[in-house]
Amino acid sequence: MTAPLKTRFSFILIAGLGLAATAHAQANFVTSYVLQPSGNQTAISGGGTLTFPSINLNSSATASFIIYNSGSAAGVVNSVNVSGAAFRVSGLPLLPANLAPGSEIRFTVTFTPTARGASTGSLVVDLSGTRLNINLAGTAIGASLAYTMTLNGGNSVLSAGGTVTFPSTALGGTAQADIKVTNSGDANATVSGINVVGTGFRLTNVPPLPATLTPGGSLVFSLVFTPTTSGTATGTLIIDNASFNLTSVGLGSSLVYSSVVGSTSSVVQNSGTVVFPNTNVGGTSTISIVVNNTGNTAATISGIAVSGTGFTLRNLPTLPATLNPGATLQFNVAFTATSANSVTGVLQIDNFGINLRANGNPPPALTGVVFGSLPATIDPRQQPTVALAIKDPYPIDITGKLNLTFASDSFADDPAIQFATGGRSVNFTIPAGSVDAVFGSAKQVQLQTGTVAGMITMTPSFSVAAVDLTPSPAPVAKMAVPASAPQLTNVQLGARTATSIELLITGFSTPRAVSQLSLQFTPAQGATLQTASLFVNTDAPFSTWYQSQAGISYGSQFTASVTVNVNGDVNAVQSVSVTASNSRGESKPVTVNLR
Repeated sequence: MTAPLKTRFSFILIAGLGLAATAHAQANFVTSYVLQPSGNQTAISGGGTLTFPSINLNSSATASFIIYNSGSAAGVVNSVNVSGAAFRVSGLPLLPANLAPGSEIRFTVTFTPTARGASTGSLVVDLSGTRLNINLAGTAIGASLAYTMTLNGGNSVLSAGGTVTFPSTALGGTAQADIKVTNSGDANATVSGINVVGTGFRLTNVPPLPATLTPGGSLVFSLVFTPTTSGTATGTLIIDNASFNLTSVGLGSSLVYSSVVGSTSSVVQNSGTVVFPNTNVGGTSTISIVVNNTGNTAATISGIAVSGTGFTLRNLPTLPATLNPGATLQFNVAFTATSANSVTGVLQIDNFGINLRANGNPPPALTGVVFGSLPATIDPRQQPTVALAIKDPYPIDITGKLNLTFASDSFADDPAIQFATGGRSVNFTIPAGSVDAVFGSAKQVQLQTGTVAGMITMTPSFSVAAVDLTPSPAPVAKMAVPASAPQLTNVQLGARTATSIELLITGFSTPRAVSQLSLQFTPAQGATLQTASLFVNTDAPFSTWYQSQAGISYGSQFTASVTVNVNGDVNAVQSVSVTASNSRGESKPVTVNLR
């Protein structure tokens, strides 16, 4: 009986001891934190607040959170959760985790604010089924840049991405806005770069950069708009990472210059060049100049001029001319080629200049030259007509000159040999599409053959503008004035006395020589003459005459004065017949009556 009882007692005692241990051993969690990097360990319990120090935006502050089991039994950390956008935890062990007596778990709570001001959150820890709720708090400090503008005396707030609108401004004028950047935050701000892009926009009075703005501090600079073209202008103001759209309207005329060659229109810049099509010499090419006002105010064109050989203006409008917005003005510039060379000029439209360049093509050659019917030999003192033509019609007006030269057989010129129009050159034209030379208004021209033996030569020259078209060798027409016996044109009675008579004998001798004058006297009715004939040797006096300057100016013409002394009654002579002779023969007689 004793053994069973002893055994039962032992069982109960052990069971009792076991039950007693279970009732009195338990975990005891103690929580605390240490702010990094140099904070002290601070106890915190449920409902307490872990407050982080104030930090700059986008910086981080950390705290080590400690869970310590000071109890006599193990405990379980079931979960750790954090709320609040600025807070997060890291370094947690794999949960749930057993925490033996006298041991701890550490993890990190990080505060990283993205917005200025206070941030709150919570840290919830489940410890063996008991929720521990700890408040989280932190404050972010940082710079905050505000932008304002002063324009036309008014102030306005600017927002990044917004638009700055300048008033409409005349070309050459300016509009200015003063931009102020203020640090409205609670930490220093740095402005590193200020730039502007866009035609017509520029910065002035920009302070040295980078610039540090303390809280409440500011900097000011100016933004200037100076339009260079009419119409809408846009740009961008960039202050570090903030940008602002810029817009305005330039007021003014804007003239666009174009050249139209054939069907091709091209815009021409100031001091640009317009090239004319190659133009045949004597021909004309024309281009059109179009001026278009693409601006938003009226423009005035006061003067248009052209320089350069062969360039002329056509269809000019009345100046000054007003061009309203969208209106055009058009005129022509013509080039007439006068040579087969490159030619330059300048078209000036007020202060706008256009260089002009053109080339002349050589004209086609003449196919042949034909003189009208001219004798090979012609008598002196004649007035033949000369006609001139080309073999085939020519496409361009031809100008020319017919030149006359004379080669004397006696080495003395005859000024009387010339064209009826005067001189030894005469101009002519051959209209385009025809063949006949036109001298003034006639298709022929007369010339005088003079009184001196020699060769008359006529040589034409032809040109289109300044280009010589004369064939080589040059065509010529020749007429010979032969050496011949003297010709008497008149015999007159000169001075007369009771014992003498003077005969004035006029004529010419193409060889410029008269060797003898013969006088045949006819008696009056009922009278007799002892001497019926007289012969006068005239070589010496005529040689003297023909070699004198006065004689040369008269060609071979002469007037000889012969005085005949009469013994007896001078009235016994009825008439005198005169002939002149030289090596070529004797002239026909010319008679003068004395009664």
